[in-house]
Amino acid sequence: MIKGSLLQYLIGILTASGQYIRLIGHTDESIQMKASQIEYDAAHSTEWHKHGTGQLFWLSRGLMIIETELTQWVVTPGAVGWFPADLYHRARSAGPVRGKCLYLKPASNMPFPLCSGVYGVDAFILALLERLCLNGSADCRDELLKILTCELNQLAALPLQLTLPEDRRARNVADELLKNPGCVLNQTQLAHKWGISVRNLSRLFHQETGLTFSRWRQQAKVLSSLQWVFTGLSVNEVAYLSGYSNVSSYIEVFRERFGKTPGQFKENDKSAAIPIAGSGV
Repeated sequence: MIKGSLLQYLIGILTASGQYIRLIGHTDESIQMKASQIEYDAAHSTEWHKHGTGQLFWLSRGLMIIETELTQWVVTPGAVGWFPADLYHRARSAGPVRGKCLYLKPASNMPFPLCSGVYGVDAFILALLERLCLNGSADCRDELLKILTCELNQLAALPLQLTLPEDRRARNVADELLKNPGCVLNQTQLAHKWGISVRNLSRLFHQETGLTFSRWRQQAKVLSSLQWVFTGLSVNEVAYLSGYSNVSSYIEVFRERFGKTPGQFKENDKSAAIPIAGSGV
């Protein structure tokens, strides 16, 4: 960590699985923040890991899935993901991704949300985030972070979260549906395959995820479909891969979740970035 009152600018190139992540800033102890640029040109995944800092990241292109032991979140353009320090997780993307990430040391005077979440953001918050990536003074960054935390704590979480069951048998069913959203097996067949009664499977999903099995499966299918939406597949292809035999049904369920059609949702990929002169990214 760099000590003293002067902010020192650091540009480094780190190689991770053949991809480059460029560090674009590092502050002193008073703020304990650094920023990095996310650049993956193809599908990418990480091993399970955790950070001693909180992570706040947003994307201008593509999609990332963050998974903890009992929850998955999908981060898309037009949203910001917050993940507290020491959270054991892994991340993956299905295609090219561009974005930025702030790594923030826990600080009592910066009341970031206590729990992980993905939130919808407007142009003001995106501009705040981009401004924080610039090489400004420590005092300026501190004030901007205070404004940012105030704004984030007023946002409602987006429906981009999927809670996973803890019971081993129910989790086996969940993992199968996440690996293959187009799975044609019904609940009875899945229960039989994994050695659990239909009644117990229904009870466990409702008890451990807060959703009925059918509602959970629908949420899993819609969230899984986003990876194909953002890789540019046609809506017919996305519906098929997601397990919908009827394209209209898929679009209807998607609109119910997000208030937009898949095509309209994809437009976020084109409009989320707000470049600021001098950012060097």
